Amino acid sequence: MRADGAGARTRLLAAVALWAVCVWLLALFGLGGRVATLPEDPALLQPLPQGSAGAEERLGPLPQYAEIGERPLFAADRRHRPFFLDPQGEGEEGPGEFDVVLTSVMITPGLEMAIVQPRGGGEALRIKVGESPRTAPAWSLTSVGPRSAVFAGPEGERALELRVFDGVGGEPPTPVVREASAGNGGGSRRLPAPPAAAVPAQPAAQPQQLDAAAEADGPATTEEITPAAQAEAIRKRIEARRARLRQEAQQQAAGQQQNP
Repeated sequence: MRADGAGARTRLLAAVALWAVCVWLLALFGLGGRVATLPEDPALLQPLPQGSAGAEERLGPLPQYAEIGERPLFAADRRHRPFFLDPQGEGEEGPGEFDVVLTSVMITPGLEMAIVQPRGGGEALRIKVGESPRTAPAWSLTSVGPRSAVFAGPEGERALELRVFDGVGGEPPTPVVREASAGNGGGSRRLPAPPAAAVPAQPAAQPQQLDAAAEADGPATTEEITPAAQAEAIRKRIEARRARLRQEAQQQAAGQQQNP
């Protein structure tokens, strides 16, 4: 094969082979076998970043904050208030402060409970046997009876009787005026009940003022009667009114028959 007749590809492959042979020969003679580091050049060193200057201390000395201790932040008036570390000591009542009245007693086969209320008024407290009221933990309910309850406390045992209505402050029954004259036909007359605000606190009955109609009918007296007598008087008035209505109906029917 002639050299001038070879193609371009053949020439390229021949050049690559010749270059590879040259590199192989140079490697045999030690090409790349002695690699040494360059001498140190300070100009090539990059400077390290400098640290920031230290910040000043934000917190001052402790005496600087003494004013905060003297004027508490969480108090509305910025004044010190006493407090108790022992919750039991804070809630204990002194002698004589357990002043309650017994309002109800509940006794069942599985439950014995007393209901008390502060004497000055307030929310009722339900206490089971063996428990203590939250307002006076030093006192505990030991036993209950049909109309009593026994509490034990620093002063010993205290028996409370069931409170009953003593008649003070209530509205008295409506008085009934009985007319002395039997010809009036009414038999009795009821006075209007006085307003609750005008009722005195004394249990004794106060004299009632008769109205003008009662004085015009005749002499009358105001008596304090029992509920049974009052009910009987009401029944008689109802019967008298029914009799009067029947009589009026009969008279009206008779008049219609006479004047057809």
